[in-house]
This record gives sequence, structure tokens and C-alpha cells, in this order.
Amino acid sequence: MSAGTWSELLLHSERLTALYTELPPLEHLVLRSVHLSPYGPGVKLRVELPRFPDLAPASWTEADCDRFEVQIEFLAVGEDLRMRGVPHRTVVDIEFGPVVQDQGHWVTVGVSGPGFSLDFTAHATIRASHLNAYRSDDADPYTARRWFESRLDQHLHQVLPPTTAKAFYD
Repeated sequence: MSAGTWSELLLHSERLTALYTELPPLEHLVLRSVHLSPYGPGVKLRVELPRFPDLAPASWTEADCDRFEVQIEFLAVGEDLRMRGVPHRTVVDIEFGPVVQDQGHWVTVGVSGPGFSLDFTAHATIRASHLNAYRSDDADPYTARRWFESRLDQHLHQVLPPTTAKAFYD
């Protein structure tokens, strides 16, 4: 399965697919952070997608948002996880190997960019969460005002919470 068909792996994809006429490929993503779950074998990647949603909510366009960020979560990650380098605003591509149906549906995942790589096997299901938009002209994307797709996230957060905020990152 190629990176261009990642939407086939999305669980409850309607929240994300409602924002795009066609989901962008997982190429040229800005990797903001990698979170390894303390509760089980899971990996979350906080990434900025390469293009802003063409079906963005009016509140986002009225606020002049032009960047879109999402957390992509992989479940049942295998013991073969290997990470090299530091994921600090690195531009990466995410590639998927073929789906293997040996005692379940499994996929190999490769995240790579200059000075960084992350490789693992996971269940062939992806969850997308904490969808949000912000303006690129804000000085720092980590402190920029955010507009969230989820009403709960919007109520709780005006900016990204610190990485120690368990409810947001776990």
C-alpha cells in the first residue's frame, strides 16, 4: 500500500475527509513530535500536512489560517520499532509497506527525513485526532493561536498544550 492511499487505513475518517476533496499524500510533512504511548504499544506523530484543507470551516478561513496539523496514531506497534535522530521540525515522508494478513492486518511504516528515521510494524489502522489550524505568520507554531475541529479541543485549548498534557498526547 503506498503513501497515496493512506486514507484506506483511517479509522473514523469522516472528520478528516470532510475537510478535503482529496486527502494529501503523506509526503513533505513537518514532523512536530513523536509520542510513544506509556499505556501500550502505540505511536503518535504530530504532523503538519503539506496543504491546507480546501473544505476548511469558515471560522478557520475567516481567521486567515493557512496551516493544518493533525496527530496520526498507530496502534499495536511491534517490538521492531527503530528511531534514529531527533524529530525537530523535520520534513518527512511516511511510507507504508504492503498490508500483511498473518494473524491480523499488519503494515510496515517508515517515517524518514533529513537526519531522522522511524520504522515499525503496526496494526493496519490509523487514527487521526486533534485536527487544528493556525496562521503561518504567527512567530512560533508552538505558541500560535489554534482553531480546533473538535468542539471539546476548541473549548479546552487556544494554543497547543505542553507535551506533558497527557489527555492531549496520550
